[in-house]
Amino acid sequence: MATPRSIGKLAAITKVYITDQFLSLVLRLNLQNQLLTREVCDGKLIFAPAELEHGDQVLESGTGTGIWLVSLAEATLPTISFTGIDIHTHLFPQEFPSNISFLQRSVTDLPVEWTERFKIVNQRLLIGGLTQKEWKKALQEIHRVLVPGGWFQCIEPNIPSKTDVGPHTEQMFGVLRSLLFRNGLLHDIVEVLGRRLPKIGFVNVQTHTVSLSAYRHGEDFDHRTLMEWFFVALKPGMLAANLLHSEEEFEGLMQSMLKEWDESPHVAWSWSVIYAQKKENVATHKFCIYM
Repeated sequence: MATPRSIGKLAAITKVYITDQFLSLVLRLNLQNQLLTREVCDGKLIFAPAELEHGDQVLESGTGTGIWLVSLAEATLPTISFTGIDIHTHLFPQEFPSNISFLQRSVTDLPVEWTERFKIVNQRLLIGGLTQKEWKKALQEIHRVLVPGGWFQCIEPNIPSKTDVGPHTEQMFGVLRSLLFRNGLLHDIVEVLGRRLPKIGFVNVQTHTVSLSAYRHGEDFDHRTLMEWFFVALKPGMLAANLLHSEEEFEGLMQSMLKEWDESPHVAWSWSVIYAQKKENVATHKFCIYM
């Protein structure tokens, strides 16, 4: 799903963040990350059955604010090294543990010297950042830089091919699917990953899917808030592509969609954490780290 920090194609067409206030943006991204960790990954920073040991290295692609890396570094041995990469650097934290490095790089072009370096590669919400061709290259690069037996894990949304909530919700998601298609992006990325990972050489490919309510529960930040941010962030792209013709049309559709959600307390959208292992000779064991 495209987020306020969406990179690649969707960032190019939206051109704006959901807020002009940098600190507010960082806070929102961190809240989003924490919600996904708590609700989609059962509170685990590492959902894949990976065990981190002295001297291991961890990579995060599309690291954004680096909150996942910083949280994991604070919960593990100081002798483990962490690297966060992103094509944009303005969200990188100013202060972080000494065993973390942040670099401006794309996951589609990782250094040759990183071959078989990382025990875990983590990635979240690049549905709006990688085209179909770029996904193939990215997965090949991730496979290359993992040590034998290492794990890749990522979180992506399940964009429905059809909704049954109401006509306005279906119209908005139809606009979303068209926007993704026009920019070479994949609305069915969870299914695509399930098929593509084994072809690249990954084994033990697993998908854990969770449905989260879109009904307003009165919390300051919940899944409903995240979904609202998501669509507001895509408004400029929808207008630029003439999928909607004015801000008034977008606002009207948005309010009508949210009204349908308010009238449907059981409405929910699903997210998946997909994880897969590079072939090894000795099985690993699950290592759960909680927020």
